[in-house]
Amino acid sequence: MLPSQSSHEYGIAGALPARDDGGVTRTTKLLAAALLALCGLVAASQAPAQGFYIGASAGNSDFNSDIASGLITSGTVDKKSSGYKLFVGYEFNQHFGAEIAYVDLGSANYSGSYFGAPVTGGKVEVWGLNLSAVGTLPLNSTFAVFGKVGLFAWEAKSKDTTGGFPFSDTVSGGDFSFGAGLRVRFFKNLSARVEWERFGLTGYDYDLGNADMLSVGIVYNF
Repeated sequence: MLPSQSSHEYGIAGALPARDDGGVTRTTKLLAAALLALCGLVAASQAPAQGFYIGASAGNSDFNSDIASGLITSGTVDKKSSGYKLFVGYEFNQHFGAEIAYVDLGSANYSGSYFGAPVTGGKVEVWGLNLSAVGTLPLNSTFAVFGKVGLFAWEAKSKDTTGGFPFSDTVSGGDFSFGAGLRVRFFKNLSARVEWERFGLTGYDYDLGNADMLSVGIVYNF
């Protein structure tokens, strides 16, 4: 006998629990604390402000196999996808800045079985808000390398057909992020960047692994 839809949901609860208002609140508090810390660094900075910038990047994303944990007990996971991000930042000086970004990591597809019940058409979509501190080392007037570390407040939506019944679930969490890249300035206000980033996808009592994104973007400085 195939497991009922309710048993599928119970099985997923260990890895993809229903959204918890307390968890979301804790994630929000983490982001707020990080933002306050960044503001403190701004006040302590003695260098002149460089101003705001906006930008957009797109590229390839790669999920960890744990992204389908609790959704199938056996089967395959297509971890490769494409993603993008829209961001705004502020450069306090030529070495330090802060950035907030909306990040869409794309989706991972899966299929197989859940304790004997066939699972088809599985997809997990992941997106979130990333707040990071950015450190920059200018190499010359054209090239600069940078690194970043921050907090990623993420949300994941999964859906599939299990044993002939539709299934969907949405969960959220907060984890760390970090990355590094190269910036190339073409004009005073326009530059391009190539960067690699890793976004953690763990919660308070579950773990969906992480996702990497390699992207190319355009940045406009005001």
